[in-house]
Amino acid sequence: MLKFTQLTIATILFVAVIAGCSTDVELNAPYERSTVVFALLDPAEDAQWIRINRTWLGEGNQLDYALIADSSEYVAGALTAWVEGFSIDDETLTTPLVSYEIRDTLLDNKADNGVFFAPQYRAYTFDSPGGLDASLQYRLTINFQDGSAPISAVTTLIASAIGNISNPPAGLPGFGLNWASTGGGSSSYQRINFKWSTTEGAKRYEVGLRVFYTERLWADGAHTEMVSETEHVLDWKLGTEFSSDDEGGEEIKLSVDGEQFYRFLASRLEHDPFVTRVLGRWDENIQKERAFDFVLTIGNSELDTYLAVNAPVTGVIQDRPEYTNIAGGIGLWASRTKQEVIGLGYSLSSIRELVEGDITADLYFCSPSPFSDYGCDN
Repeated sequence: MLKFTQLTIATILFVAVIAGCSTDVELNAPYERSTVVFALLDPAEDAQWIRINRTWLGEGNQLDYALIADSSEYVAGALTAWVEGFSIDDETLTTPLVSYEIRDTLLDNKADNGVFFAPQYRAYTFDSPGGLDASLQYRLTINFQDGSAPISAVTTLIASAIGNISNPPAGLPGFGLNWASTGGGSSSYQRINFKWSTTEGAKRYEVGLRVFYTERLWADGAHTEMVSETEHVLDWKLGTEFSSDDEGGEEIKLSVDGEQFYRFLASRLEHDPFVTRVLGRWDENIQKERAFDFVLTIGNSELDTYLAVNAPVTGVIQDRPEYTNIAGGIGLWASRTKQEVIGLGYSLSSIRELVEGDITADLYFCSPSPFSDYGCDN
């Protein structure tokens, strides 16, 4: 009897609690705006660009709000922002040596096939004639007209040193990359060792090669009547290398097998009996072909950390830490730059393998050189 009484009381209490609960469920927490800042300062550029946006929260489908500009953008006049440069030894950031006022502008070059509004969007910029002084550290400050707490961020820059790429050498116009060698009736692929010394302030090096070619479209399979010529560029990502520190002076080498070059072209281009391709262009001044640009895209420590944290998760543990160096907001205030050796050429054996080799023979490449055995007019 006692057990029955206890069960009855428990049941009545449970029903009373359920009956007293509301059926309305509040999915949205109280809204708190967060400012999102993203900028990569380049010491070599005459103008710097910054994205300053805000988070939003609304009832219903959030994708509908994404199509409204002022969901993620601050309206004109809602904020003032500026950038100051300080001595690298000024830990308190009290004595700015340079100052730049940031202005907002409307751009209309945003792709309109995404989930956000397009093609017009608001961006922020400041002029830096002659580039930025890479020996300084730079602080961003944002104040809001509505009295919200200010935003700030600090970053160092990558030194804009030129000439730390040792292979391919920068001082030899048309220097030829040797992807293959031939002899005794056979050919073999060669390994190219790209080399550079690290730059002060830099941590990450994304290595790439631009491949320039001209595509000729013919009216006939015998290639006697040309219809059109179109210039193309292929970006070949060779890999990412890291320095042990950001003090500079460390030598890094990236080795690339020549076979990879031919397989890269074969993977990106298709056989077409009505299409031939000219590798590079002929430079009359140096009497050599120019077909490649070697490019280092260099990021500082903040950018390296940001990319590392946001890299795809491949392990069992899917949780990842959040990284931001924006005080009072979220995002990234960092630096990057590029160093290049442009107008590289190629060896005779390299074009021979391109024209006759099993991997690329059906792509119908030729050399723009009027003196080459594999010239386009031969």
